[in-house]
Amino acid sequence: MIQENLLRRIYYKLPPQLRLLARRLVYLPKDIFRKRNQLVPPEGLIYTGRGDFLKVGRYWLDRFVNDGGLQPDHSVLDIGSGIGRMALPLTQYLSSGKYEGFDAVFQGVKWCRDNIQKKYPNFNFKYIDLNNDLYKSSGIDATRYRFDYPDHSFDFIFAISVFTHMIDTEVDNYIKEASRVIKQGGKLFATFFIVDEDYSPANQRFSFPYDRGHYLLMDVRVRSANVAYRLSYIRRLAEHYGFSVELTEKGYWQNEAQQENNDFQDVIILKKH
Repeated sequence: MIQENLLRRIYYKLPPQLRLLARRLVYLPKDIFRKRNQLVPPEGLIYTGRGDFLKVGRYWLDRFVNDGGLQPDHSVLDIGSGIGRMALPLTQYLSSGKYEGFDAVFQGVKWCRDNIQKKYPNFNFKYIDLNNDLYKSSGIDATRYRFDYPDHSFDFIFAISVFTHMIDTEVDNYIKEASRVIKQGGKLFATFFIVDEDYSPANQRFSFPYDRGHYLLMDVRVRSANVAYRLSYIRRLAEHYGFSVELTEKGYWQNEAQQENNDFQDVIILKKH
């Protein structure tokens, strides 16, 4: 964990435009000699998530179905579609449903369009030029971005490792927009870093030392690197926009949570009234 934290700090010191390039260069020797699989991107292009690409995608599909109630005929919105980690297993599940995904990193959207959308016409990926200081230094302000979808369009929305990279005003806007485009009774399945009211960063293996009240930062130079929230704030936000909290589950980033069947990040499932 110490070595991982050191590498993370070095990575965050790079300018946003160089972070993706640095990853491509690090993994270039491995990607040159890798066994080709059309629907698995080169490791140098994977800029989000950890672990086995296909295995992690299947894990989340199981969670969406078993805990979130996802059905094969649902209309699905993937907030922060990345490079298709969640979309790939859904291609085998959404038999009569449809999928929409958007992301702020063009290389991820392009790969998904070239390798998934061409093969599965019920899948559509959009590039949105959003500003996020982890990946980019310019773009649309996420606090003002209106999702490019009609009201009440989706049965199921998910945001995996998205709100962990957004400050409070951005999360507020995204939950508001999710409330607008989701159908009554629909589910929003999201991951967060959630801290207790008396949280202290001391002796934590994954810590947030910069307290901003209802949210905390891991790094003040790159605010979107990793952001944690107090559960009371997320509950208030959800209720304000017409959601009820159906499930909260601790991830194993927290010292007291064991790495068993849970994810690294905390899970929250919201249901629209």
